[in-house]
Amino acid sequence: MANKNIDLAVVLHNDSDYKGWLVELKERFYSHRLKASCVTNGYLLEFYWKLGRDIEAQQYTNTYGSGFYKNLSQDLKNEMPEIKGFSPTNLKYMSYFYKLYAPLVANRPQVADDFMEGVYSADIQQSAPHNQNRQQGADDFKLLFMIPWDHHCRIISRCKGNMDKALFFVRKTWENNWGRDALLNWLDSDLYERDGKAITNFQSTLPAVQSDLAQQITKDPYQLDFLNLREKYDERDIEENC
Repeated sequence: MANKNIDLAVVLHNDSDYKGWLVELKERFYSHRLKASCVTNGYLLEFYWKLGRDIEAQQYTNTYGSGFYKNLSQDLKNEMPEIKGFSPTNLKYMSYFYKLYAPLVANRPQVADDFMEGVYSADIQQSAPHNQNRQQGADDFKLLFMIPWDHHCRIISRCKGNMDKALFFVRKTWENNWGRDALLNWLDSDLYERDGKAITNFQSTLPAVQSDLAQQITKDPYQLDFLNLREKYDERDIEENC
């Protein structure tokens, strides 16, 4: 029996069809994992968007001041002690996230809920069709939910309330598969001042599986926290990321 196993291993090792199938399985696995991670990322950012929207709608910070975030953080931790993504700083970024991009849906209050349902039910790898009458705002809004939260925090910090500039770097991140380090380098450059007026046709194809962006989407500690799988990661990765 042992000899047969050894012979079979040798035969399979030399079988070009078998080896090609193994490569295909590996590529298929990572592609499907990336798709799943992108969908999870969308749900996470939808939650952050709505939490920021609720804070602004209730005008809690206007009523209670900046100390409101600390109290909300503690209350959420009391309700969900296993979740570590509700630091006061992270909650502030959720509010900034909503305020910065709210103009994209200002005239369509239900667009976020309706739109996100469509994103999750569709194949994220399908390219957005070119349509001259298509509203750029809808494309930009969709793109917000495709890059990791940590990328958003860095963009929000560097763009200081400039939505056009922030959207420019969101698009560039997706188009060029930028990881965090590449994004930070470009944020500190004059890229927006040089190329910010250029128009690009948005496509929702997945980033390259081996790219830094894809790796960071599939290993995002905020997603692991969202799914309650954070035990493998140091809590500081979440609490101090922003």
